Amino acid sequence: MTTLKAPFTPTTAEEPPYSNSTVADLSPESFAIPLLDAVSIDHGPRELLGRFFALADRAMRDHGLRLAYCGDFTILRVINEANRDSWYPMLPCFDIRGGASAQNAYFFVAYDNNEVVATQVGRVYDVADSFTEHCRSLRVMYDDPRKALPGETCLLTGDAARAGDEIRGRVVFSGGTWCKPGKARGRGFASLLARLSRCFALGRFGTEWTVSTVRKSHADGGLLGAYGYKRLNPEWKWTSPASSGAPSSKDDPIGFVHMRREELLADIADYLPSLSRPSRAAE
Repeated sequence: MTTLKAPFTPTTAEEPPYSNSTVADLSPESFAIPLLDAVSIDHGPRELLGRFFALADRAMRDHGLRLAYCGDFTILRVINEANRDSWYPMLPCFDIRGGASAQNAYFFVAYDNNEVVATQVGRVYDVADSFTEHCRSLRVMYDDPRKALPGETCLLTGDAARAGDEIRGRVVFSGGTWCKPGKARGRGFASLLARLSRCFALGRFGTEWTVSTVRKSHADGGLLGAYGYKRLNPEWKWTSPASSGAPSSKDDPIGFVHMRREELLADIADYLPSLSRPSRAAE
């Protein structure tokens, strides 16, 4: 397997050649690395994580899809912009404008016949103070908060702030989950992709915490349990200017979810039997 050894040094990504591309110009086989070639298990239990990655790859193949890794966030922007009818604009932390690059982030695509039909993204931080402060300062969204648009704010309040106060060290913000309507949406892939993201972050970056957000409209539909999270604190306050195109928490309330490494491993152990049954592989 190809081991990815890029150092964890947050940097501002330069604009690669794909910045002027359209989705029609991009073939996943030309820009992405097959999942099992990209996996690096430098941290965590190798046997458990290795079995998960192998079964996850097989599960998606059973559904006629392939999983692949990419670290070029200009490509993710192209895919996102081409699918705005079913996908919000990316949060700054998952975009090159917020400093996302192969050194501090990753994303996965699931594709069929060279068409990307699902994505999952992760952004990794070293949090020295607390995740609550990381949000307040906008360092969660931007490598340099001075890049923020006028009016952008990100706050944890109430129970979410108290939870965030305890979150320090190597943290992955996992999100950017998108499944294309008519191709991947409604087929249960979100549960697999969410687990793929946090297992990859643990194996490669040695993350101690996974954090994410779930919109109330999605949580009400059962996605919280599908993602494997057990606690939802509904006090993530994200304000985004209308010019960004991204809805703020005022439009659709956002809940904060989090998971320790030990909870991640227990969840994966419980999830593996479903991956071992091809007929339910991605449920």
